[in-house]
Amino acid sequence: MRRNAVVLAVLVSLFSLFVGSAMAAVTGDAPLKGDEPLLITNAGQGPGGKMGRLLVSRSKAVKDITYNAEPTPEDILSGGYKTVLVVIGSSAKGLGASGITIDDEIDRLGAIMEACKKEGIQVIAAHIEGKARRGKPGSADERSIDAIAPYAQGFIVKNDSNSDGRFTELAKANGAPLTIIDETIDFMNVVKDMYSK
Repeated sequence: MRRNAVVLAVLVSLFSLFVGSAMAAVTGDAPLKGDEPLLITNAGQGPGGKMGRLLVSRSKAVKDITYNAEPTPEDILSGGYKTVLVVIGSSAKGLGASGITIDDEIDRLGAIMEACKKEGIQVIAAHIEGKARRGKPGSADERSIDAIAPYAQGFIVKNDSNSDGRFTELAKANGAPLTIIDETIDFMNVVKDMYSK
């Protein structure tokens, strides 16, 4: 009897996974093609950067990946990176653990974005944690978006991150593609598309 319950639980889990995958969707524009080496970082010290790294790794689409939560302009200039993927989302806990303020973070982000611009490195802005990483104008989340958006050549955004159309406007202003994901897990499929031959 217990064995049957275990088998049933496994089948229910597999069915849920299948249904979730079938319902997940990627819409909007096709993402820009990525190039290697790829640097993954974050804007705002939120947990999204690590989540992005995990999903990129699981996609198995990228071979040459570096994750650096707080790269300096020197890291950008010496790394030989072709694409920088910035996962945007602020966290007071993350900022506290790093021992910096949001003002320090914004200054750092501006400096690394200028380094990317100087070197002609492609910048992809990702907002994959949804509405929880949005806020009122002037909040840490919105300031993190403001710091990265002007430099982005492409945007990958969770659907509810864009409920107010902000990323639509930012993408339009940059003439950049906006790829929309329904669920964070869909980011993995976008990465596969970016790095497919």
